[in-house]
Amino acid sequence: MKTARIGVLAAVLFALSGCITFLTEIHVRPDGSGTLVQTMTMNPQAMMGAMDAFAKGMGATGSGEVKETKEEKKPFSPSELAEKTKDLGEGVTFVSADEIKTPTAEGVRVTYAFRDINRLYVNPKPGAATGMEGAGRSARNAMTFRFERKGDRSILTAVLPPNADKKNEAPPTAPSGDIDDQQLAMLKQMFKGMHLGFTVEVDGRITSTTSPFRSGNRVTLFDLDFDPLLEKPETLKALNASFAGAMGDDAKAAAALSKVPGLKIDPKPEVRIEFAAR
Repeated sequence: MKTARIGVLAAVLFALSGCITFLTEIHVRPDGSGTLVQTMTMNPQAMMGAMDAFAKGMGATGSGEVKETKEEKKPFSPSELAEKTKDLGEGVTFVSADEIKTPTAEGVRVTYAFRDINRLYVNPKPGAATGMEGAGRSARNAMTFRFERKGDRSILTAVLPPNADKKNEAPPTAPSGDIDDQQLAMLKQMFKGMHLGFTVEVDGRITSTTSPFRSGNRVTLFDLDFDPLLEKPETLKALNASFAGAMGDDAKAAAALSKVPGLKIDPKPEVRIEFAAR
């Protein structure tokens, strides 16, 4: 069967197709407090599907009645977004939710505040935005942080999620990375408009970092913008082949993606950022 040979990459991302953009930004102050800003958009057609799924999943009340209020039909209602604070960690509060609506994209930009980044849990995967996975600590593998003060310096360490639940499992069999033109067209359609990103911005001057992706007071943990790759068949084929066998293993997936030209991802299990207040 032709589609069986598309490879693990397509299988992993198939459920995330639909021109999804999911960007996470963390802003950290010298005392370890700060804000978490997440932006999620899809094309209008995909958004309609998300709204339908949300309505089916959230429409029933305990009495068997279906709620008809406008807010509860939205996939990103303020009340639902505020509920996520419990999952994001102790001391996290909901700040705002700004609707995004353009001819090509619909979604939301939501802001949370946290008192102590040591208590913050973040799932940066699109499943967290669409409700397929937990937003934070309820996810199987959430990103966590360590923060400490040393003299006039603040030290933040982003800890990538481990694969503890996979350590006793046999590695999956790697399928062939070879794909034909028809399958390549399928990949291009699935990746079109997909953009996943995670950045950390500190309120101060970065004095050192283990990340290779630093710009001013901002460090990029990953930036996976697939659109620039769509017109490069050789890159897509290499991506599909290198990602084969990485299903369910975040560390292997990060290592594979870090080798693809045009994508930014630091595969190290921890990224350290030291900064001084301005």
